[in-house]
Amino acid sequence: MIASVAATATEALFLRPQEKIYMPRNIIALICILFLTCLPAQSETTENLIIKTIILPFSTTDNHVYAVAGNNGVRAWGFQHRIFIERSNNETMEFSPANSPLAEEGTISDIGIVNEDIWVAQTAPSKDLGILKFDGSKWEKFREPDAVGLLNNEVVDIHIDPDENIWFGHRYHGLSRLVYLVNPTFKSYNKVLHLFENALQSSFMQKTHLWIGTANGIVRLRTELKSNFELNVDTWLYPEFPAREAFSVCDYVDDVVVAGTSRGIALFDGKKWSLRGRTEGIKALPVNFLQRDGDRVWLGSPVGLQLWSTNEPGQLITEADGLPGSNITALALDENGNLLVGTDKGPALIRKK
Repeated sequence: MIASVAATATEALFLRPQEKIYMPRNIIALICILFLTCLPAQSETTENLIIKTIILPFSTTDNHVYAVAGNNGVRAWGFQHRIFIERSNNETMEFSPANSPLAEEGTISDIGIVNEDIWVAQTAPSKDLGILKFDGSKWEKFREPDAVGLLNNEVVDIHIDPDENIWFGHRYHGLSRLVYLVNPTFKSYNKVLHLFENALQSSFMQKTHLWIGTANGIVRLRTELKSNFELNVDTWLYPEFPAREAFSVCDYVDDVVVAGTSRGIALFDGKKWSLRGRTEGIKALPVNFLQRDGDRVWLGSPVGLQLWSTNEPGQLITEADGLPGSNITALALDENGNLLVGTDKGPALIRKK
């Protein structure tokens, strides 16, 4: 059918001018469709976005970004053992082991911002580095056993819940929560030790549920404020969870939970998990990082960035579109809706036009 339509169109080009052409409307429509499908595809995603590379005020041989955070007019970018801070008044600060307690042998694993305080987790092989806090003028260090209640000193994840409770995820064996800032005291949740035989990856709070992605599946801790955050535990491990690991986890519309995996994104509707993968348009694989942005979710992977929704999987955004690099290493959304992006070649900021 397509060949015959093409032939008809070709013959019409060579008809004598005085001859009139009568062509059925359905054939004309088909020719228009064929013409439009041959046009280069345009990415609505990149057309509607401004991608800005962050120019660092210092020279470094390694621009790999390991963590990002943005809140209360503050943006923080974590490199291996260096932090770059931007404030809304255009003030910038840079810290390294030379002018802060950051360890030369450590790598920044996560950053969290509450009010004016910047919390930093730093890890290193066979080292107990603990947690750091910068209040805008001075640094403070928290390490077990001096930090009362802190489960251990290997912290890989910092999560600030909607009530500004600060949760610290340890690589193995559970969670700690800051309960008192003056003479800081922590509460540890080591009743869930057996659930963290494999490494904790990420966490987020949804209402009274703390969702945790691990290298062995998903854990949901149901917390109740009135019972001093006593935890009830639900787990979904492979194959009930559609992948062997959950690299990242975030919320979505209608209380749906999204988890990033090597196979795509897993969606939990309150009853069961389902998988959206390559055949459903997920190009950013594996999905190492997630960040909700309204009714869409940013997916970060070693091959690029993708803005996904249930109705539109989105285009893959890469270095060719203006990112410093295609390997996405960190994601965060600030209070103004700007996406802070870490890559292995430097930081970037994405805002909607």
